[in-house]
Amino acid sequence: MSYPVICPAPAAEGEKALAKVQRVNQRWIVHGKLRENASAYLSHLQQTAPVRLQRACDLALHLTHHKKAELLRDPKPLFYAGLFAYATRGEIERYLSGHPMTRAISLLRHRDRSGLPALSDSGGALAENIAMEIREVEAEWDGGI
Repeated sequence: MSYPVICPAPAAEGEKALAKVQRVNQRWIVHGKLRENASAYLSHLQQTAPVRLQRACDLALHLTHHKKAELLRDPKPLFYAGLFAYATRGEIERYLSGHPMTRAISLLRHRDRSGLPALSDSGGALAENIAMEIREVEAEWDGGI
C-alpha cells in the first residue's frame, strides 16, 4: 500500500530558520546589547507579526550565506540588516537606538536618510550598499513568486 507524500508544513521551515537565526545571534560577539535587542525583537515578532518574522529570518540567513563575499568580510552587518529589514519606525527606535549601522540601514528601508550622519563616510556608503542589496534580493524573491 502506498502512502501519499506529505510535504513538511511551511511553519516547520520557518521554525528551523528562526532557530538558526537565534543560534547565530547568541553566538556572535556584538556591542551595545545588540544580541539582547535582537532576541527581544524576535520575540516581539513571534507574538505580533509571524509573516515579517519569517521573511526577516530568511533574509538574514540569505544575506549572510550568499552575499557576504560580495560586500564585506564580516557577516554581522548583513545578518542584522536582514533581521531588522522589515522593522517599523517604532521598532527601529525601540530596538536599534544604540546601533547606528543597523539603525541607518533600517531607516534607509523607509527611504529615511536620517541615520546616515551617525556613521563615517565609509560607514554611510556601506549602509547604502547593504540597503540596496536588500532591495535587489527582495526584487528577485518577489519576481520569482
